Amino acid sequence: MAQDQPSPAGQQPPAAAEQQAPQAERLGRGQLEKLLAPIALYPDDLVAQILTASTYPLEVVQAARWVNEHPNVQGDALQDAMQQQPWDASVKGLTAVPQVLAMMNDKLDWTQQVGEAFLAQQDDVSNAIQQLRAKATANGNLKSSKQLKVSSVAGSGGPPPGPPPSDVDPAMLPPPAPANYIMIEPVDPDLYYVPIYDPMVVYGPWPWADYAPFYWYPPGYVLGAAVIGFGVGFLVGSALWCHYGWRGGGGVAINVARYNQFNHTHLATTGGGLSKWQFNAAHRGTVGFQNAKLRQQFGTTAHGTLQGNLQGNHALSINHGGTGPLNAKGNTGLNAHSNLGVDKNLGVNKNLGVNKNLGVEKNLGVNKNLGVNKNLGVNKSLNVGRSVNAPAMSVNRSMAISHGPVGGGGGGGRPPPGKPHH
Repeated sequence: MAQDQPSPAGQQPPAAAEQQAPQAERLGRGQLEKLLAPIALYPDDLVAQILTASTYPLEVVQAARWVNEHPNVQGDALQDAMQQQPWDASVKGLTAVPQVLAMMNDKLDWTQQVGEAFLAQQDDVSNAIQQLRAKATANGNLKSSKQLKVSSVAGSGGPPPGPPPSDVDPAMLPPPAPANYIMIEPVDPDLYYVPIYDPMVVYGPWPWADYAPFYWYPPGYVLGAAVIGFGVGFLVGSALWCHYGWRGGGGVAINVARYNQFNHTHLATTGGGLSKWQFNAAHRGTVGFQNAKLRQQFGTTAHGTLQGNLQGNHALSINHGGTGPLNAKGNTGLNAHSNLGVDKNLGVNKNLGVNKNLGVEKNLGVNKNLGVNKNLGVNKSLNVGRSVNAPAMSVNRSMAISHGPVGGGGGGGRPPPGKPHH
């Protein structure tokens, strides 16, 4: 390893470099706007709950599967059903807005990145959202409608920053604090319409060529002439209990009355009917942090074990004992049992090799560390690079590996020009 080798002349010792690593991982404005552009125009409290839920990507996957299996459970029945689930309360609440949960499941890599950005740079995330809203407003695309109410309050930002030095990439600078906070609220506080838009259009000319955001739309949605469209409304009741307090830079908090009603709890307020939101690392499961600062802050027991499945085009799903994968389209995913894959016998740990070594070692499935028996069924026909015959590789009938998007979803990307959007 590099830390065991002497440092070449003129380079910092490895220890010093490692100490600086967390700072080097700080995302700049271009990266943050890329991540937040798909949701920046959502209603405030929905944005807040997406940010908190994104810190628990495995539970987002579980909740997406549950919604696919129970599409007609709503209202009080949904509230009661969520009491039986072990997920974080922010994830439970998003089951009332399945359109958003489907997007987070389809874009699992994005979900993980948003969650880490939120935990590591909450102020920068808030500022980036406001900068994006200001762009949409300046281009005449963000205004009140019969679905949303748009307003603004004075912010804490000073005059616009001057041009950066010529040797500094503007995309890597932090987003400035806004002069005014733009707030987006539903016209009916219990009925939420989720905006559908192409980020490359709604914000005007996109300044960050290296950081282009994705465009997602729900299944069956057909774009109209409006830059911002809407699908069906969702009766959320008390499910969306997160609150984005723009005034005074308050950030994300808990609306205690809604939280207690939906989650059947007795959380106390810390003032103004709100309580501070706090990350609960126990709900992160086996997903390690990519950000070194977050690893130092929260620790992790399985860094990197599921990284390869939460990024790129690998599929990840959690199986509650059933035989089907987590995505609605039937793509084969990585399945574990209802214990979120922490059962050592499943091998969903460092011994499983669900990292760079998965499927590229000739001895995969024959060594004792895999946590299964000699009948794993990994034979010469296994080609992880192309396709996997599901029956040829099974772990207690609930493990399969495939490359492909997770979850059933609509448009995972920008549709081809000249073709209708379905």
